[in-house]
Amino acid sequence: RESIMAKDQIIVMGHRMADVDSFGAAVGIYRAAMVMEKKAYIVLDEINASLRPFYNAFHGNSHYPKDMFVTPAEAENLMNDNTMLVVVDTNRPEMTECPALLKRAKMVVVFDHHRQTSDTIENTVLSYIEPYASSACEMVAEMLQYIADDVRITNLEASSMYAGIMIDTNNFVTRTGVRTFEAAAFLRRCGADITYVRKVFRDDLEWYRAKSQIVSNAEIFHEEYAIATFSNEEIESPTIIGAQAANELLEIRGIKASFVLTEYYGKIYVSARAIDEVNVQVIMERLGGGGHINTAGTQFQHTDMEEAVKALKETIDMMIAEGDI
Repeated sequence: RESIMAKDQIIVMGHRMADVDSFGAAVGIYRAAMVMEKKAYIVLDEINASLRPFYNAFHGNSHYPKDMFVTPAEAENLMNDNTMLVVVDTNRPEMTECPALLKRAKMVVVFDHHRQTSDTIENTVLSYIEPYASSACEMVAEMLQYIADDVRITNLEASSMYAGIMIDTNNFVTRTGVRTFEAAAFLRRCGADITYVRKVFRDDLEWYRAKSQIVSNAEIFHEEYAIATFSNEEIESPTIIGAQAANELLEIRGIKASFVLTEYYGKIYVSARAIDEVNVQVIMERLGGGGHINTAGTQFQHTDMEEAVKALKETIDMMIAEGDI
């Protein structure tokens, strides 16, 4: 609150390829700035298929200004000495929507629920990193209850933040604590529309078939690890399908961890998931990524799927031999 009051305008940004949690948390910070009568902007570059319904609900909505969302280039032009930069859902500089803003901002605040690594955002006036939180939306929902008396969140904002918690907890199944449900209850009281969120999250038939294809073609490695690959240039946002398929693979009895490798924009993205017996975070960190104990990921800077799968298997083998799994 003190930091927001000290500046004239607030710029909020999440991570590249923003997801619903990053978006919802940014919307929550935007509301906090509006409550304190500060001009605020949300930095958004690429808008994927899962995010578009929420984005469209705000964009063009007469209750919100036309410049609510800005591109990274526009955000750089807006940045001045009287601007506070708030980063949500990541604490790594290179993962942010616009790393250049970090160098120009005089005041930076970070809200994140991922574990800190060596390359974390520096020189922050406030760095609130809570790896035990389910999502960035949970953290922001908590903060909003204390930032001002009688803070009023609109139904649409509450629904977006509720959706962020749903996505990062896989429908309140993973990484949920008492505070997760308390944050969800607060958002529900603010008017979060669960039916609306459920409808937004429904897949179209093409996505459903793609997910089924990934699951049916999965390879079982060491009888405990499901590894699947996916490449389809015709489907929008295939990495989201890969992440959803990784969750589906965990429903197979005996599977301790699942890995889905998806080719997208000249890279291979890995979605790693586990329930409780394997720490996929440390596996992904070995491959240059990170995340949470049971939800993590990484990227290979190439499209050689065979090489990527080989690197993943070799890492699993090495960690089993070393006793790290």
